[in-house]
Amino acid sequence: MAKPIVVSLEGVESRFDHAKLERHKLYGARKRVPLDAAGQPCQKAALTVDGQYLLQSGMTAQGYFDEGGRWLQKSELVGLGPDGETLELKPSTLGVAQPLQRVEPEELLRHVVQAVYPLKPLELDPALESRLTAGELFRFDFNYGADYHLETAFLLANTEGMFCLVGTGITPAWSEPGLVAVAEATEDAGDDLDFDMF
Repeated sequence: MAKPIVVSLEGVESRFDHAKLERHKLYGARKRVPLDAAGQPCQKAALTVDGQYLLQSGMTAQGYFDEGGRWLQKSELVGLGPDGETLELKPSTLGVAQPLQRVEPEELLRHVVQAVYPLKPLELDPALESRLTAGELFRFDFNYGADYHLETAFLLANTEGMFCLVGTGITPAWSEPGLVAVAEATEDAGDDLDFDMF
């Protein structure tokens, strides 16, 4: 079981059990399984560029090949910033108290939410509970596992319960009346919505 999310408001800690909200938990899921001529399930695999090795699912999770074909363990890899400098590895924030900062709702709108965690209070500060119930929104640093950058999490409550929304900041592009908006082509945002599931 994962360590709890721990937050601190004016020196008083609250602890929450959490489980990531998955799309298939809300809508269910369908899985397409390709079959071979004998009706047996096919397994995904890939050939290396030189055609010498067949890589099956899970084999590349332990490391990578560099341009020279040398195998690198994941522990040998480092993160690099846009300037080419080595990034510092940030530890997980789970189990470590993170100070809460009250923010306005507009702050949440300046973030792309990438994960939602319904929370189950293990220890809840009554003052925090009353402020959440009143509609206040709090921000804190979040890192599920060790990573090279901290994400931003928001703690909020509604009639369905308490939630932690985790995301990354964006700079919204505003327009004015009479101006034509110019949309930039973007990479696939990772939205795996499959309309066949409906």
